Amino acid sequence: MKIGMGMKMGMRMKIGMGMGLVISAVLSSCAPVNILNTLTPSSSFDRTKNISFGSLERQTLDIYRTDRPKSGAPMLVFIHGGSWSEGNKDIYKFLAEGFTSSGYDVVVPNYRLYPVARYPDMIVDSAKAIAYMVKENPERNFVLMGHSAGGYNMLMTMLVPKYLRTENVSLCRKIVGGISLAAPTGIIPLSEEPYITIFPDRFTGLDAPLNNVNAPTPPIFLGNGAKDKTVYPQNAKALAQKITERGGVAKVKIYEDLNHIDMVKVISRLFDGGSTLKSDIIDFIDRLPNELDPQSVNGFCQ
Repeated sequence: MKIGMGMKMGMRMKIGMGMGLVISAVLSSCAPVNILNTLTPSSSFDRTKNISFGSLERQTLDIYRTDRPKSGAPMLVFIHGGSWSEGNKDIYKFLAEGFTSSGYDVVVPNYRLYPVARYPDMIVDSAKAIAYMVKENPERNFVLMGHSAGGYNMLMTMLVPKYLRTENVSLCRKIVGGISLAAPTGIIPLSEEPYITIFPDRFTGLDAPLNNVNAPTPPIFLGNGAKDKTVYPQNAKALAQKITERGGVAKVKIYEDLNHIDMVKVISRLFDGGSTLKSDIIDFIDRLPNELDPQSVNGFCQ
């Protein structure tokens, strides 16, 4: 089936992630994400803003440190979406609080965007942010997470070890798992601007996650909404199949009532009663190993 992120991706993703994540119903009609963040309490974390992990303007991150740390829990690094042309770490308090209230520290970095950025700049920046946190917290393990375009960045960071290796970080020794939420994986070529400028190979070459399933990776959870018309569920299914055929670990779950934006919205405490997504993510994380087997050649990778 030729279903992917092609012709329908652009406008919906821009409206969904870049102009302000839109929520509905409970907050009455259409309210922007700043209202959601205003209604989200700050009592479960201490937030440090705008930490530089590089010399460029967009190379900054925020850290949400939980006030109720779960023993042995990894740090979570969440990479935001926005069509690689929009989006900002500043709007994700609601998501961070969804995990700090459960005992996890959460890191949310920015990365360079189009028109300044082209492939692989967004992946390079994501890897640099992850490496910064690894070096600042050498005693901790990490779980990587991303939504939509940010999920793509996260997957490429995990599937292509050179990005972290360039930053002197071993993927298989510090990253225990990955969580991909509605991420494009390249099941059909790109055909529209600005994507064909951002990705000159149009997801037909090594710019697509599907074409990088070669090396061992930590376990990956791939979630998609069945009602997602921006990044279709076949993206997750196809990548998981290739990973498992290679001998890796990939878990897919399709959420029947969720669309593209719902895949982050329901992590908010105001909406998490409507889906098992957040509890599924936490269950996945809690089942990951938190100690490295010194006898393992591949570390946390399989």
